[in-house]
Amino acid sequence: MNVFTVSREYGAGGGEAARKLADALGCELLDRELLRQAAAVEQLPDADLERLDEQAVSRSGRLRRDPLHEKYIHGLTEAARQAAARGNVVLVGRGTHQLLGEEEAFHLRMVAPRDWRVARMAEREGWTREQALAHCQEVDRTRDRFVRYFFGPDAARLDQYDLIVNTSRVRIDDVVSSIVQLFRDPEGGLESPGGGPRVLTLSRELGAGDTGFAPTLASRLGMWAHDRELLEQQALRLGVSEEELEKIDEQPPGLFQRLMPGSLYHRYLNVVGQLMKELAGRGNVILVGRGGSRLLADQPGAFHVRLIAAPEVRVRRVMEHRWMREGAARQLIDETDARRHRFFENAFGVDWSDPLQYHITVNTGRLGPSAVDLVALLASRYWARP
Repeated sequence: MNVFTVSREYGAGGGEAARKLADALGCELLDRELLRQAAAVEQLPDADLERLDEQAVSRSGRLRRDPLHEKYIHGLTEAARQAAARGNVVLVGRGTHQLLGEEEAFHLRMVAPRDWRVARMAEREGWTREQALAHCQEVDRTRDRFVRYFFGPDAARLDQYDLIVNTSRVRIDDVVSSIVQLFRDPEGGLESPGGGPRVLTLSRELGAGDTGFAPTLASRLGMWAHDRELLEQQALRLGVSEEELEKIDEQPPGLFQRLMPGSLYHRYLNVVGQLMKELAGRGNVILVGRGGSRLLADQPGAFHVRLIAAPEVRVRRVMEHRWMREGAARQLIDETDARRHRFFENAFGVDWSDPLQYHITVNTGRLGPSAVDLVALLASRYWARP
């Protein structure tokens, strides 16, 4: 694979990452140049398409598509596909991950909290914080409307990307070098860890990370994976059976459990937090599920990973691994997603699926076995830094 797309929130460093990735791999970089090529496809002046570039569409324009909009998106699509056919190219923004359709490519997205992006752009551009905030808000708004207008609500789905990186937590240079190694020497050596304890939390959608993912990653990194045994240790400490504990494990509480001090639900959260902090203190551990990314949010050396995959991939995997029919597999996935969302909201007050809660979000459906290599590369580089 030698085609890359880079999608980015304003100020998250996507342009910098694209440039460094193109330099490292010897690829052509197409950012605004893609517009010139699109204009050439449609035989239009560059300025005509420049006015529409990643801009919000007016209300009247959303009600009746302007012919120029059709030319804009058709020209971009043809220019992107021609570039992908040539290969060795990095395409920046403009929905290029959508425009390429089923073309084989690596889709990268860069995100970061707005306050972090505001501070970064104020420093880079010499703006006041108020100026940077206004600019971030405006660009975020126009890009969101642009994407939704041309590609529909599904354009915001996270499972369209191979890798989503929170650049407030992961250095851009580490992202670039990890991707380069993934394509050149994925099984090559990992960075030597620094002096602190290594901890990795693994959150996963049902069907996105099979039972072998954590043990394989642990073997690659020389760490211990804890999943089912966490439940066993919790049951022992709480003095209940595993069967009883499974009824509330990663489950949203009922009203009585939530409001009653000393209920099994509250004791469960306290015990799982204690267990994870004890294990994290020893280091060299991978902790699967149970809100580890939140319980260890402030743990030095903790690297938080979320695994996702497209619905059709998840359904197929659940059918294969659990010997279920398609309808039952879809229902189980929907119920599990809803339950885990509510668990995170009730226990921690956050959105379980938000990539800003993690260092990286990795699409195991698109990457397949390479997902383990990519997580190992990024984590090892993170632990190697001061």
